Amino acid sequence: MKKLEQAMDKLFFNEMVGSVVFAILGVIIAVKSEMTNKIVGILIGICFLLFGLYYIYTTFEKNKMKLFHYNYIFGILSILLGIFIIFNPFTLLNFLNLSLGIWFIIESINKFIYFIYLKKEKTPMNNVLLTSSILLMVLGILLLFNPFTTIIITKTIGIFILLYNIINLNDLVLLRKRSKKILEILK
Repeated sequence: MKKLEQAMDKLFFNEMVGSVVFAILGVIIAVKSEMTNKIVGILIGICFLLFGLYYIYTTFEKNKMKLFHYNYIFGILSILLGIFIIFNPFTLLNFLNLSLGIWFIIESINKFIYFIYLKKEKTPMNNVLLTSSILLMVLGILLLFNPFTTIIITKTIGIFILLYNIINLNDLVLLRKRSKKILEILK
């Protein structure tokens, strides 16, 4: 039981550190939205350019192997995609917005499952888990239906990342306080 408690303590600590780091990232994204959009677009575009160059290189370097024979096609497509993303970073952000909305909905379901498992122990923590689950579901649905312009999307993503991590830290602190009882329930 002691090893399980130590593993749970380590898990809580790592989750808390991750939440703090991502909360800070959320603040940066919310405050510096336009700069964030451009930097993300340029970095991802550069990655595609580099992959494209690598594919073209493998075509000529390993041209005797059939496996790499058509890599030049993937190379050219990757380079074109990289150039497109560099000059149109906001299109990429719409995709990221959709992905983040799906992630929030998944996390909402995850917290709801915790609520169901832990509702045997009637504590105020259960209400917090249920509230966090509902809030994350609403945030996820808002991001999916995207009623915002691109810069507002970025600010909203930053704020949602911050809110998610505040909610997550709150849940972790409450779960940590009840960790011995939780371990008994989950046996």
